[in-house]
Amino acid sequence: MAYLLVMGSVLLSIGVCAGWALWSVGRWCVARLSPQGSSRRTPTPRKRPSSRQQKAAAKPANQTAGKTASKTTAKSSVASKAKAPRQPTPPWALTRVLARRRSALPLGLLVALLFGGARLAEVGMRARPHDVPVGYHHLVAVLGWTALGLLALALLCGFANWRLRRYEGGA
Repeated sequence: MAYLLVMGSVLLSIGVCAGWALWSVGRWCVARLSPQGSSRRTPTPRKRPSSRQQKAAAKPANQTAGKTASKTTAKSSVASKAKAPRQPTPPWALTRVLARRRSALPLGLLVALLFGGARLAEVGMRARPHDVPVGYHHLVAVLGWTALGLLALALLCGFANWRLRRYEGGA
């Protein structure tokens, strides 16, 4: 039983690593072969102003009284300043570097899978009458913290990627 558990986890680890490598190479090849000018995203349609907004915009033009017109222009200038879209600040260099790293998630999932297998084996070894090797508990703990760290890094990379797309997309 232990042999099947160990050899199965080794085979699973090798399969995940090989699949991840093939997936990465395939994505790289597709990126190299695709034309540089083409974009996969479609532009989002702009919202039309509602009829209320159109009427409100047409109202100041229809008024002829000087006093009322000056009040509305002052209000409209304040409103136009408040409605002006604020440009997002450019992302830092660290954000750009993190956005390019895509290997943290697959590696984190692989280490988490190895941690799960090692933890299962640890529970199985505790049920045996023999003693568990001293270093094995430490190994399982290190695998767990490494998996947690890599998954946290993958989350940061995802946020950095989102931030970079948001800045480059202009929205």
